[in-house]
Amino acid sequence: MNVGKYGVLLLSLVVAQSASASVWGKIKNAFNDCKYDELEYRQVYEYEKSVTPKLPEHFSGRFSEQDFTDKPWMRDFRYVIVVNKSESGPMAQTMRVYENGYLIHQTKVSTGREGFELRRKNKVCTGAPMNSYWSQTPTGFYTPKYLSKDHTSSSWDADMPFAIFFDIDNGLALHQVHRHYVEYLGNRASGGCIRQDKDTAENLFLRVQQTEGATVPAVNLDGTPVLDEQGKVKYINQQFVTSEKTGQTLKFSTYSALIIVEDVR
Repeated sequence: MNVGKYGVLLLSLVVAQSASASVWGKIKNAFNDCKYDELEYRQVYEYEKSVTPKLPEHFSGRFSEQDFTDKPWMRDFRYVIVVNKSESGPMAQTMRVYENGYLIHQTKVSTGREGFELRRKNKVCTGAPMNSYWSQTPTGFYTPKYLSKDHTSSSWDADMPFAIFFDIDNGLALHQVHRHYVEYLGNRASGGCIRQDKDTAENLFLRVQQTEGATVPAVNLDGTPVLDEQGKVKYINQQFVTSEKTGQTLKFSTYSALIIVEDVR
């Protein structure tokens, strides 16, 4: 055993009155086989990348405030949350929140890095996701499925306060940014979720939470409303989502909020 190396690491814990998660992660990694060698990394990376599919993009259009007039069903959501995931442009990496059709808040966010994330070498390691995936924030029209005030990511072992989950299969949510990444707001920087500043995340969480159980339009991922047998917009007060990964159908509450992710320069 390399007593010197581990002794220094343990001493750093004693000296630090409050060890951060990243420090704990480094210590955990030092005690385990967590680092790919160069050849191993290239081989694993290329294989994992070849067998890991990207997420589909569901919406290629552009949101406009005119939509509240042209698509009157959209006004039946109390909140419409518009996220532009574009890398560049005047509205890139921003989020707009509308209440009853009126803009009440605009702020910078961070969406997915839009790159490939290689899985950690071993399950006990940190600093990489549990499983390989593409860090996308796919475009589309989403409704919140469930809210979690003090959530921890099972993939990245990271805190996700005030999480509003909108894509269950891929674990995507709007949530508060970690303090170490606040400076990246306004840039693509997340693992796929939509990061917000603390005040915005908390305020939006509470607003959406208060609308639980509302009767709202059912909306397809491409932004078209679901129609009933009479060809009219279908309204729901509960959601049933069938997982593409497990085939299991889950039941969720409804919230009077519509989340639109667009990619517009």
